[in-house]
Amino acid sequence: MYYPYFRSKQFDLLALQALLDADRFPEGIIPIIEPVKQNKALLKLIAKFQAAHQPFYLIVNPQVGEFATEEGLTSLEQLAVEKAFILDQPLESLENSYPLIITQSPQIVLESDWQQNQALVLVPEEFRLLAKIKGPKILSQDGFTRLGSNSYYTEVPDELLFKGNQNLALRGFSGFSDFSIDSRIYYEHGYPSKRLALHLIYMKDGNVRIHHFVSEELPTQKENFLQVMTEIKDWQDQLWEDKLTLGGEILFEAFDRGHFPGMGVLRKASVMHQLEIMGRFLRKDV
Repeated sequence: MYYPYFRSKQFDLLALQALLDADRFPEGIIPIIEPVKQNKALLKLIAKFQAAHQPFYLIVNPQVGEFATEEGLTSLEQLAVEKAFILDQPLESLENSYPLIITQSPQIVLESDWQQNQALVLVPEEFRLLAKIKGPKILSQDGFTRLGSNSYYTEVPDELLFKGNQNLALRGFSGFSDFSIDSRIYYEHGYPSKRLALHLIYMKDGNVRIHHFVSEELPTQKENFLQVMTEIKDWQDQLWEDKLTLGGEILFEAFDRGHFPGMGVLRKASVMHQLEIMGRFLRKDV
């Protein structure tokens, strides 16, 4: 199982919604959503998830953003959803039980009593923590290298994102998680750049890799986009093999019209592409 971690950015939520609406949401993918923005898109997505019987977890104690107030936390606890909790106190001191526990502080993990734990636990691959935590675990990874300028991605344009054949089940993991095309570190805004970058994943030799398509420093974003898409067109056999992803369709529809759709739509298309490719990766059982 794959548990992508999202921080409820608007176009990430719209990407999840678009896959649901198109009946293209991949099997074996259960999103984890940390709500940081109070927007209608979040409540609309929750309703669509529930109507489609699509599993997901909603974090009820986000550590950053607009819900990180007493009123905001109370409103999240009252929602009738599968809840996740970021462990910010010893496990045995929690007043409520949660089906998913998310670890961030090694000290709190080590101070907690895990002997009776039955919840899923999202945990990074750190020996001390894995030795301490009892019960089912999800491996938390952070394979995306977020850089301060799009130009830096030209130094290493292609990277390994997730290695196949990791024998997760034999190592005690029920699945794995990452931060999609973000990093573990939360940021409110992207870095300004005169060059446009699209980060698209693909499968190769049983692994998942990510390629950074970066434009030159051209006069307009439209020209940057068209240049990047020309390179993506040359890569399409590697990116999605014999079937174009729905995110890819959005990109090529804009490219064919010579239209720059805006950074939000590019973000949405990239997330949609990633989820569909990860669904194919899961089906290959690597």
